[in-house]
Amino acid sequence: MPHQPFAGTISAVETQAKTRKHLGARVNVFIDGRFSFALDGMLAMQYGLRPSLDISPALLEELLRLDGDARAYARALHFLSYRPRSEAEIRTRLERDEWPEAVLARTIERLRREKLLNDAEFATMWVEGRSLSRPRGGRVLRHELSRKGVPRETIAQALPDAEHEIENAIMAARTKERSWSALDEKARREKMLAFLQRRGFNYGTARAALQRLQEEAEEADEKL
Repeated sequence: MPHQPFAGTISAVETQAKTRKHLGARVNVFIDGRFSFALDGMLAMQYGLRPSLDISPALLEELLRLDGDARAYARALHFLSYRPRSEAEIRTRLERDEWPEAVLARTIERLRREKLLNDAEFATMWVEGRSLSRPRGGRVLRHELSRKGVPRETIAQALPDAEHEIENAIMAARTKERSWSALDEKARREKMLAFLQRRGFNYGTARAALQRLQEEAEEADEKL
């Protein structure tokens, strides 16, 4: 049977010897000589928990609620420390710890208030990051963001416009120019089109990108 915290008179407050780094200091609270509950160290200081202090059922409920919020928030911050996340990613991670819906809602709302969680900014950063590293077309970007739980309308606003999409396709195509330079023009073009479509660019965008590359090459030849 899971341990149930109980109210009463505090007999001891002891700092935990070991705790997870992201949780910070925590204390064990003993009531009438028996362990009752663990609590965030800052909360224990804030409420002045000490031996001989009476913990009423109402105060116990409040402390446990605040401690749950503090732990869920710390878990979310730890998860965010690796990279930005979508709201759905944060919710999914916290759900693994089986937090009640009320705790999840308060944690996500706090992260929004503190500007640590914003799906629109997350989607924009994701698209920009792809453009700088390995350019992807709108179809792939839409799929990636959808898998991360970003709403459809938010994704649509973050996707590149038609001109930017062509520029991304050109950048992607340039990564393969040297590999296929020995092929004849027809074979090279077919491979490029197939490659760009696998990267998520539609046929029209892929064709426009290759047309611009061809025009650039012709201009370069004329200067020679």
